[in-house]
Amino acid sequence: MDSIPQPVWIVTDSDLEQYCQQWQQQDFIALDTEFIRTSTFFPKAGLVQVADKNDCYLIDPLTIADWSSFGALLDNQNVVKVFHACSEDFEVCHCLTGTIPSPVADTQLGASLASLGGIMGFQRLVKAVLDLDIDKGETRSDWLQRPLRAKQIEYAVADVYYLYKCYQRLVEKLSDLGRLSWWKEDCAHLLESGRISDDYSQQYRKVKLAWKLRPQEQYVLQQVSIWREQTARLWNVPRGQVVADNVLWNMARYQPAHLGDLARAGMKLHVRQKCGEEILDIIAKSMLAEEDVWPITLNKPLTPQAAETLKELKKIVTLQGEKLDIPADMLVKKKTLEALLRSGSSSDTYTLPEILLGWRNEEVGQNLLDYLK
Repeated sequence: MDSIPQPVWIVTDSDLEQYCQQWQQQDFIALDTEFIRTSTFFPKAGLVQVADKNDCYLIDPLTIADWSSFGALLDNQNVVKVFHACSEDFEVCHCLTGTIPSPVADTQLGASLASLGGIMGFQRLVKAVLDLDIDKGETRSDWLQRPLRAKQIEYAVADVYYLYKCYQRLVEKLSDLGRLSWWKEDCAHLLESGRISDDYSQQYRKVKLAWKLRPQEQYVLQQVSIWREQTARLWNVPRGQVVADNVLWNMARYQPAHLGDLARAGMKLHVRQKCGEEILDIIAKSMLAEEDVWPITLNKPLTPQAAETLKELKKIVTLQGEKLDIPADMLVKKKTLEALLRSGSSSDTYTLPEILLGWRNEEVGQNLLDYLK
């Protein structure tokens, strides 16, 4: 850790604009964010770290007001933004700038494709790629406090300093393996799945046992889930502090008509007092909606016969993963195999999901189709 450089602090809008112009000329930069998200819906940014070929930089979100130059950098298609496990970083970037980085390179994905092991934290990545042991003891510290402690600063700088080096090594290793295009393809999929939308109509799918509800009840669940998402964002609190998933399910199943019914469904008193009439109105209107606006009915669990077929597909993936020295769940996830299996449930003509149409098509996709045929 002695080789970690002293950071360049960026605390004014003009400095940020100046350095963003400098980073616009780079082929790639390493990025990380530190934030607090214990009692809010949106992450509170405490620090943004950047590394380029010259230095490491710490951007202070508590003093920056104009993020437009940083947003332009994130949108620059000629600069690769390197992250490790970037999904939460996407949210922080979106909160600050209104955009998410593109293109990106996620070293967690790259390490798996480079046969360095399964999904790994940054500490394991640095050990695997650089053979260095780093301290991750500041992960849960308070990044909104000022001044930051020396150990926090060292930790924050180390993240992007070593991330920059890991990226270079992974590019070399994946190039030697002929898998660099695989990494780029998977990062493009990651970027697409990480896009942040104002369409909350699919949130109901995440509610446990939603498939057990009747079609009309699933529509009610969809509508109350949309309301919860909007409310959680408006109040800036976690979804569960508005209404828990099981309460949403109860409302969809039993359609409360009175405030007392909401209490029996499990809705907390302060939410009932503030929003009870509104949610009762949403439920009542949902029950009157025409069938043509109901969502497509959620899939029920696989039949025993289909479940056995799924096991055989998993075996194919596991064997191919061992051959490629890639973790099986990195090669093809269970959800993807289920989607493939369901695609032929009515016609016996199977369609590969999009994730299996790229490099995975030749490596494993055709094997799966051949077995199903």
